[in-house]
Amino acid sequence: MSEYFASLDMMTAWTVLITGVVVVFAVLLLLIFIIKIYSTIVYNIQNKPKKTKKNNDDDDTPKGTGVGGGSASAKTSGGVSPEVLACIAAAVEFMYGAGNVRIKNIKKAPARRAWGNAGVLANTRPF
Repeated sequence: MSEYFASLDMMTAWTVLITGVVVVFAVLLLLIFIIKIYSTIVYNIQNKPKKTKKNNDDDDTPKGTGVGGGSASAKTSGGVSPEVLACIAAAVEFMYGAGNVRIKNIKKAPARRAWGNAGVLANTRPF
């Protein structure tokens, strides 16, 4: 009779073990599926095409300012104000010297987290 109970306990142990492993992997697969769907939704929301304004200006003419006696246009392709264009022109003039540089176009650089990454690195370095 003791052999019967020993084999029954071993059979129950294997059943519990196999059931536990199957349940754990099923839940892991379900979590992977949920995370994939969530990341797809967030990616689509963040990369939604932005509405652009129609610009009546000619695309052939360069935007911006000329360093040597040029004037700043009121509206640029990047939405940069004339004051900012004047500051950029003055900085370029100062860096490169007397009037041999002409700024034809100014575009905004893509948003990067240079200072944010520097802060993260400074605060998470090991001792």
